[in-house]
Amino acid sequence: MESLRNVISKLFTDAQDSIPLVPQENDSQQNSECRMFKRRNYKRRRLQLLHPELKGDTSFYDNSTLPVSLYAAHLDYDALVSEFSRAVQYGSLSEHLKVIILKYREPPFSLSKTVRLLKFLHHLLRVYPITPIPHDTTTHKPPTFPLGQVLEDLTLTLSLRTIPQVNHLFQQSAWIVTLQFMISCLKSNSPALLYNSGITTPVILGMIKHVLLELTRLTPANLDSLQQSCFDVCGDFLDVFLVRPEAALHSISALRVTHASGYLPAVSIGTVSFYDVIYSFPELYGHFQTASPSTTVSQPSIMNSNIWNMTIRYLTVSIQQDARLLDRIPTVVAINIIKHILREINTLPSNLSTAQAQCLNSGKELINLLLLGPSGDGAGVVEYYDIILALPDVYGHFLRGTFAQSIHWTMEKFVNELGKRRRHLAFLMMPPDASWPLISQLSRRHEYNDLTTRTSYHMFEGDLIEFVKEGNSTNIETHFRDMLFQRASMDEFRQLAMSLTQSGLDTTLIRKAMVSKVRDVIQCLQYYNFKDAQTSGANGANSAPSTAPTGNEEIKMMIPSNLHLWELMTETADQLYSFVSAEFFTYEDILQDFYDLVYDDENEAFPPGTKNRVTKDNGLVWLLLQLFYIDRVAVNVIEKDFETDERLFEKLVKLYNEDQIFSKDGFSLRDLSLQCAINLQKDHIKDITNIKQRHPGVTASLRYAGMCYQIQAYFSNHYHSNVPTNSTLFQDMSIQEMTVVACESQLRQDIVPYALYVYLVPTKQDVETLGHPGTTFVKGGTINYKLLDLISINAKQRLLQVIYKMMLDSELGPRYQSSATNMMNQQPHQQNRIHSSSTINCVPPYVLDVVYKLLYSAPCSAELMIREIFEKLRRCDKIIKLRYAAATNPSSAHGDVRLPDHTMRWMHTMLQLINYRFIRFLKYSPMSIGMFHHVRYAISALDHRQVYHVLESFIFNLTLSQVDVILLRSLDDPNREKEIWFAESEKLARAMVCTIARLIKTRGQADIATEQIHRVLAHLYEHRLEWSPETIKFFPEAVSSFYANASAAEQLTPPRTQVSLTAVNQLVTANRAYISFLEQGVTDNETGLLQYFSSNDRQSLVLCSLWAFSAARGTLTSLHMASIRKLLLCVQPARMATCIFDFSAFILSMEYPSLKLPFHMLNTMIWDYQWININDLLLGLLGSHHTGEASAKALKFVDFLLKTDELQSRVDKWTQLKFSTRPWTEEDAFDKLMEYHKAFPEYFEFEAFAAGEASNDSLSLDPPLQLPMPIYYTNFISDFTSTLESVIGYLIERNQAELLVDVLDKFGCLFHYHQYPLSFVCNTLLYYHSSPILQEPRIVRRIARLLDFDQYDIAPEAVEYATDDTADVSKFDSCYFEKVVNKLAKNMNPQKCAPKTKLNLPERHFREIGNPAIEGISIATLEILITPVQPNQVINYILDMTLLRRPQYVGVSALTIHTVGLLISSLPPDAFLRPVFEELNQLIMSNSNLSEVSEPCRMIRCSVPKRANGKYVMSQSLPDLTTAAVLKESMSARFRKAMTFPYIFNDYTFNLHNYSTNEPNSFLTLFHSILHYSSLDGFTLFLEYLRTLRLSGELQSDVQLLYICALLGPALHRIEKLESTDAECMIELMNMVKQVTAKMDMKDGWVTQALEQVFDFLYHIRARFVKSTELTSQLRTIIKTMNAPVSHRLLRLLS
Repeated sequence: MESLRNVISKLFTDAQDSIPLVPQENDSQQNSECRMFKRRNYKRRRLQLLHPELKGDTSFYDNSTLPVSLYAAHLDYDALVSEFSRAVQYGSLSEHLKVIILKYREPPFSLSKTVRLLKFLHHLLRVYPITPIPHDTTTHKPPTFPLGQVLEDLTLTLSLRTIPQVNHLFQQSAWIVTLQFMISCLKSNSPALLYNSGITTPVILGMIKHVLLELTRLTPANLDSLQQSCFDVCGDFLDVFLVRPEAALHSISALRVTHASGYLPAVSIGTVSFYDVIYSFPELYGHFQTASPSTTVSQPSIMNSNIWNMTIRYLTVSIQQDARLLDRIPTVVAINIIKHILREINTLPSNLSTAQAQCLNSGKELINLLLLGPSGDGAGVVEYYDIILALPDVYGHFLRGTFAQSIHWTMEKFVNELGKRRRHLAFLMMPPDASWPLISQLSRRHEYNDLTTRTSYHMFEGDLIEFVKEGNSTNIETHFRDMLFQRASMDEFRQLAMSLTQSGLDTTLIRKAMVSKVRDVIQCLQYYNFKDAQTSGANGANSAPSTAPTGNEEIKMMIPSNLHLWELMTETADQLYSFVSAEFFTYEDILQDFYDLVYDDENEAFPPGTKNRVTKDNGLVWLLLQLFYIDRVAVNVIEKDFETDERLFEKLVKLYNEDQIFSKDGFSLRDLSLQCAINLQKDHIKDITNIKQRHPGVTASLRYAGMCYQIQAYFSNHYHSNVPTNSTLFQDMSIQEMTVVACESQLRQDIVPYALYVYLVPTKQDVETLGHPGTTFVKGGTINYKLLDLISINAKQRLLQVIYKMMLDSELGPRYQSSATNMMNQQPHQQNRIHSSSTINCVPPYVLDVVYKLLYSAPCSAELMIREIFEKLRRCDKIIKLRYAAATNPSSAHGDVRLPDHTMRWMHTMLQLINYRFIRFLKYSPMSIGMFHHVRYAISALDHRQVYHVLESFIFNLTLSQVDVILLRSLDDPNREKEIWFAESEKLARAMVCTIARLIKTRGQADIATEQIHRVLAHLYEHRLEWSPETIKFFPEAVSSFYANASAAEQLTPPRTQVSLTAVNQLVTANRAYISFLEQGVTDNETGLLQYFSSNDRQSLVLCSLWAFSAARGTLTSLHMASIRKLLLCVQPARMATCIFDFSAFILSMEYPSLKLPFHMLNTMIWDYQWININDLLLGLLGSHHTGEASAKALKFVDFLLKTDELQSRVDKWTQLKFSTRPWTEEDAFDKLMEYHKAFPEYFEFEAFAAGEASNDSLSLDPPLQLPMPIYYTNFISDFTSTLESVIGYLIERNQAELLVDVLDKFGCLFHYHQYPLSFVCNTLLYYHSSPILQEPRIVRRIARLLDFDQYDIAPEAVEYATDDTADVSKFDSCYFEKVVNKLAKNMNPQKCAPKTKLNLPERHFREIGNPAIEGISIATLEILITPVQPNQVINYILDMTLLRRPQYVGVSALTIHTVGLLISSLPPDAFLRPVFEELNQLIMSNSNLSEVSEPCRMIRCSVPKRANGKYVMSQSLPDLTTAAVLKESMSARFRKAMTFPYIFNDYTFNLHNYSTNEPNSFLTLFHSILHYSSLDGFTLFLEYLRTLRLSGELQSDVQLLYICALLGPALHRIEKLESTDAECMIELMNMVKQVTAKMDMKDGWVTQALEQVFDFLYHIRARFVKSTELTSQLRTIIKTMNAPVSHRLLRLLS
């Protein structure tokens, strides 16, 4: 080691830079002389600082221009090398060299140390060459020089950072000579030798990284000559590694701005590219690998032109010299490089210098290279879409057509072109029109979303905002608007409002929608009243008002001729009242919004006809008046306003129209609203006598103050004082009288509802019964529904509150007041002191009538009461749950828990109200689905037979009325406590299965997994249900597969064991005790016998044994009826229907010599003794899986049962009583019902045999009768009508045409009393559309006749066809279907408000379907399905209109197209959707605008600015198209394409308004409407036709391909829910791309406009291509077979 220390000491001791500096600026002559005399010395010194065996031109290493002398003190380097060699003998050469270099790096720095070290290495290389000596076994092999280690260590010594007390000239000179030494070593050896000497890739990367990092320490600009030399020699050093000799010279020279020697490397060392440097150098280029920009100054910076140009040059050269590098560069890295270049360019000034222009050009060229590839054909590293996606990261958020940051003028053209591509892509991802109306209560979950909620919203936000603003797309506000128009429940508003809050959107959107509805309603009323005034020829004055007597004078009440339109106002008022009460918005906000409807910012009224504005209207004041009764508004807002500046009152006054009361539409109820508001708040108005001076506008209203006082006095004298004594006071009122009472409800807050309540529940003891002496009530008066509609919203709510508190308390029962006068004068908190009567225990039936009329009249504001009633039902169910637990678990601690009598009576009352009056309301309510959870234990364990009868009927009707497959999610609730829904009732389980099948078939499976459907079906019943083949044939696949797959895990439960004929015969022939009990009622062990039959598995034996016993004796009269009753009571109420199902199977299994006896026995059991419910028996006979002879026998039994005299007599009695088909209009319905029950009493505890022996109150039975329940609405006819729904379906399934005709003829009239006949008729025609029996016009006509045509706005042609068998069918032409579509469009337009089209129609809130859109859809569906026209022809008629195929059609609105889409999606898809897809395929293949190739174009590239007049400007020259190989058409053809092509994918409304509609664009709009409203099942059908289109081979043009992308784009968010369909769509699409591009010539960088849009679309949806490994593999195989460069461009989709 001593030798090594000596070498180090001699090398670095006294190495001081004491040599004087050479002047940097000398006279040129002196300089030349100096060089002349010292040339040899300089050369010698220069060569000693390089590799000893130089190759190539040595002038390259010229360092004579250094500002310092390279002279160092003379050392004997040969001696040093010799001494070093001795040290090597005792150690490693590489280790010793590392020690020397480490010693060299120790401070202080000096140039002399550098020179000495390099000279020492020069001499050392002579002794220890890099080249290994040939192997010689006789001599010792000297070690080779570790060049890799030495260069790596030398690199670490290089530094350009400022060192204190070190002259930078010495430091920079050392940089130059060191790098020159390293270059000489690299150039003097072959790549193989260098590699063997340790010059490996990690070493190369390490050296490059260090050198690049040090270069950044140079000043960014204005380098001096020495700094420039440092930079140049560094460039030479990097060239050795990064530039290959085969690289294109013109490319390099074009990018290399300045270089000392113009050197090109002779050899390439390693395989390193500059992209490898980027990957391995995150400290400097980390921003190229991550999306976020660096927090420090990112390199390269365009402000440092040298580093910028060098970096860009290496990035460019790396690709040019190795084309395969493109495949290895990650797209994200290339994108980040482009983003960095764009950011840096954006920092340039507007006026470019030459250096800046060179930097700009080099950056643009690199962008072009990464984008287009070396060949310029688009086969680069990134796609245009990638850059489009990255632009917001560079220029900020894109909104309203501009970026947040300005764009440098040199990049504007490029960015604008990318913006065009982004907008074209937006058109592909957005349909031509997306203003799809929301169908509240019937929409699927995706329909509540809009385009702004999709994942691509951020990218297209600017376009979407414009799209929505123009009305071409829905948004949250339009959803609320549609929901308000369609009378959605408050639940739906809350759910959507909660979703808004979560997403951070403005919740005031619902208020804007509310104001829009108010505006539409006011405009609707004004339009129809003006129209009527023109029709009547009147001058607008209400010249003939009605009058009402008030003692000695008359009150003149104005009644409009269009009073039927007032329902729109009451509906709007109810919604407004509800939202303000629920604090969705405030009174102040609504008042201001109303004010803004009438006045502008300068408080000037808008001129009549101004868009989205109204003239001042008293309807606005009337609506605001309804809010005065809300306590929070009255106390906190109104009263405070009157106590202060009366600012709000001033705005209210300015809305008042003093002339309106004298106009044609004058209505005192509305026009006195301002005076009513003043009267309500008169106690809080300061200085009321001078109110005219403060508010001159109120003067006109105050003239009616006397009329308001007259109204109050008249009501007090005529009504209020007579309420306790006159039970007919509010009956048979004229509309004039009703208006007076309604005005009184507005003048004084509570007097009218309290008077009405006392009228309903008087104090006089006029007690009557409800079907049983033990069910009593106080008889009051009846109230007409029109009066309830007219009174104020607050009066309705207050009356409901009083009734609920006094009559509908489930815990205390009904309470009757002792004094009517006290009741009217008491406040609500005082009414609790009134005690209940011990003898009167039931709610009056007329009170229930008022309740359901009010709930229909004000559904939104009354929703809280409805929820409370349902909540109380749930509480009752919890108590029943305890009894259920005790029954299933005898050791339960709960014991025999029962409902109190008054609670049981309340439950029975509410179930009757809901079942017989409220199913229509619940049908389209979100509460409908939850009702199953409210009574889930009562279904199984309720033991009161009369109450259970109503409960079972309710669940049956509720099941059949379901309209949405969301029911499946509710039934599959994993948190439910009860596993099996209908474990005891096969009847309810079968009804639920049929409902699920109907929902899936008519509404689609949606996104509900088949496994979930199977799970629900498995948990409906405790045993496997078996179905007949005829029934399963109509089941959808998701349901039929469950029952067809007997090996499924859910199907392991065996079917329920049927009653054995052998066991029954043995029981009735061999069991003497049982026979004795049946005949004489005596037995040795009656308790044991009854316990035997009480077992669940033996309860079905009761009816079967009675049947077998009686059939053997030929009569039922020999039985001991009291004993039979005991046996029948052994059957649980919940299992009775199941036992009847078993009984039906049993009677079919027996053989009879004649059917006369079984028919007679059935007649006796059903009607005389009422042991069996005929409804359950019919369902058992038809609903089971009978086949062959049993099926034929079942039909005979059904035929007999439906033709019995007893059944017909009940139907005749019902029709003779003339029940109204509009029960809300009928005030004597209860009296008629009691008369019906008197003629045909109904028994629920098998006591019919004793009914003739004594009156009900004196019956003495063992066991005794249960607590009698009141009868309000219960009747056989209503239950039988519900059963007929299933009977009709079963007969259709079995093709029993004649029996079906008989049933429809005999009992069809009963459907007029049904709660949802239109829904049933439509569902029947939809579900059984493929049935042969429905191809018979006589059947279809009779099914249509189930409707009461006076209650529906059905086309006259359809009504005539249904009612007249000889009607002319030629009327069903194109005009007919056009009217069907247009009528439906009006019913879907919120601005039209859908008023009555016929005066005899029911009020909207009492109709079967209160939602005008759903009602319109149902009627349109009926009007189409009822016709004998074939589906293909129907679709042709509709498409002719929609696509303007005939001359008479000049244009249809977007709403009409959406109406057609909704209508088609509502019809059977196999019959009506297939023709649409066939037409679509035909359009794609034959339309001339689609079959032609689009306009050719050059690929977009960054253009390079050119110098003109001393400035750099962008070239605006058009590309030369004459030499394009792909362009072979005339200019006229190209012009035609350019004019037609954009309109195919344009906004539909824009095309419509600009007379540029075209068939492809219209069909595209229709297609997306159909898919929007369709179930996901429609996409599977579309995929089928998509495959057919590809296989046809007719796809030839890029426009056709782009059109297919436009078909798929907006629907992809739904297709992805179908994994298999989504994957197959992607495969089909890629095959189509291959098919089209194979026929196109795309060379020399030429493409077509449409194809470029296709590429952008594919990249936009590329996430779908890599969802699974299998899909990716298939797509890669397809892409690889495509032509270049398409294959290269698309392969990156899968990376």
